[in-house]
Amino acid sequence: MELTALDGVSAFEETAGYTFSEQAIATGKPVLQAMGETLSEVTLSITLRKQLGHDVTDFLSRINTLRKSGKPQRLVFGSGTYQGDYVITGITTSVIKTSATGEIVAADLQLSLKEHADRVVIAQKNVESRPSGEASNRKVTEK
Repeated sequence: MELTALDGVSAFEETAGYTFSEQAIATGKPVLQAMGETLSEVTLSITLRKQLGHDVTDFLSRINTLRKSGKPQRLVFGSGTYQGDYVITGITTSVIKTSATGEIVAADLQLSLKEHADRVVIAQKNVESRPSGEASNRKVTEK
């Protein structure tokens, strides 16, 4: 799903950080050990107005379907800068106005997104994978 300023995106906020583990020592202050980056979190504020050409009900339906799928989506700035893959972790909807028939004609949304990082294996053991009944392919040298 593509969202632009024309779709009502009115604000963008990002939170990122780094995790440290505190290690106590017997003499003096504890020391910090760097553990790695935290997952980035993004909040998008979206203003939807029917008089601006937004189909508010359809937009709410599509964004909820996307949230329920749990599938990561690419986050790309208007300049074309790829930020990473993100999932929708929450939606806050404020209905501002409805028509006489109950159709939503104005709403404000806040989308909470969290970075979706694929698991990266840092170190692998050299493990031989074979059925238990087969002989090993390893060469053994004797002294």
